[in-house]
Amino acid sequence: MITLTIVLLLALGGLGVALAAPLLKRGSGVLAGVTMAIFALAMILAVAGFNERALIFGSLEASPLTALAVLLLSAAGFFVAWGNLARGEELWGGPGEFFAFLLWGALGGVLLVGSTNLLLFFLGLELSAYATYVLAAYDRDRKESAEGAMKYLVLGALSSAILLYGFALVYAGTGSMEFAAIRAAFLKGAPALALLGALLALVGLGFKLALVPFHAWVPDAYQGARPVAAAYLASAPKIAVGLGLAALFVRAFGPPDAVTQSLLVLALFSFVFGNLWALAQTNLKRLLAYSTIAHMGYLALGLAIGGTFGYAAAGFYLLAYLIAGGAAFFALEAAEAAGVPSTIEGWKGLFKRAPGLSVLAAIAFLSLAGVPGLAGFLAKLYVFAASAKVGLFAVLVVAVLTTVLGYYYYFRVLQAAFLEAPKEEGRLSVNPSLLALLFVLAGLSILFGVWPAGAFSGLEQAFRVLIGL
Repeated sequence: MITLTIVLLLALGGLGVALAAPLLKRGSGVLAGVTMAIFALAMILAVAGFNERALIFGSLEASPLTALAVLLLSAAGFFVAWGNLARGEELWGGPGEFFAFLLWGALGGVLLVGSTNLLLFFLGLELSAYATYVLAAYDRDRKESAEGAMKYLVLGALSSAILLYGFALVYAGTGSMEFAAIRAAFLKGAPALALLGALLALVGLGFKLALVPFHAWVPDAYQGARPVAAAYLASAPKIAVGLGLAALFVRAFGPPDAVTQSLLVLALFSFVFGNLWALAQTNLKRLLAYSTIAHMGYLALGLAIGGTFGYAAAGFYLLAYLIAGGAAFFALEAAEAAGVPSTIEGWKGLFKRAPGLSVLAAIAFLSLAGVPGLAGFLAKLYVFAASAKVGLFAVLVVAVLTTVLGYYYYFRVLQAAFLEAPKEEGRLSVNPSLLALLFVLAGLSILFGVWPAGAFSGLEQAFRVLIGL
């Protein structure tokens, strides 16, 4: 079974990387290369087994949706491992564990998305979350890193407790932890206890997805982490929980409107307040953190709408944000490594000092803003089209208006980089590995911005199978 092979590859690959690290005196580059090779192989296997249908050990479903999770999570891990090459041997606390947790975090996300019962769903979520706790705190010698990671850990533990209590109520109300049996109980009329449990589960998952009002950990965690680690925080957990929520809604909770309507409210709060808070930021990592909250609001809108098109729109949003959001953080990493602080003030005149980096960073920020011709524009367009399709015109108007706010704060960064005078003269020495990564991500943003049909067709196929159409 291809899916089982991928699971073993990620699990044993992480173990091998962790055990090999102490044997290598200068092994950061080697371990990064091995990690990238493992993720690349996982993506190849996922494409080969995209249409596989099987039930593994009665708990893990091999399906197009599981293969989609492998593709997106492996891409996120691949890019972050590549981004770490820029640090050479200066990896804060040892390279082995960092790369191992990239692999194990992807493994947790795959188990979460492919699960067929509450127990495996929770275990996959916790494995994915544990990896992010470690990576957020990996730069242990910096006070900001420790402080942000501690807030993240404490609030993460609280959200996990709420989620687990919600699952306990679902079990008490339906008498089963299996998704099929839970769905059957909901179809007959959601028991009040189980419905309350589903809403509590949504609260716990809303924290992981950084939705308002469960977002408080995001700015400090992103600011404290190194940009390359923040790129992982901004992408992999969101992919796992986003796809996992779609699977949970379809396989277990079924049609209760109370759950999807609650998610719709969280989405509305997130893209309104996330964009408003981002307006006031001068630190670029905090700006990207608040904008992440807004982006997850648009994603949640697609999930709340549901159906093949709504879920596919949400999936495409995850793909576009993985590319553009990751590129934005990698651009910050490149600038920081060259001695430029991650502030709007620090980025003034960046184009005159590092034109290549500035242009590639601009493509990332323009895609995040939603400029036509880039993947971020179509991601928003698909979600807005899904909203119009089901008649959510009031929500659609608010979503479009808040997108305009995003244009303002993203273009403020570009104004500083391209139109302001630099405070220091001289060209910056930018890491060539990071420039190559940014070039690839810029190309992907353009590719999916002008030719989204192949990716969107695959997404529709995965969710069509999930829904059973």
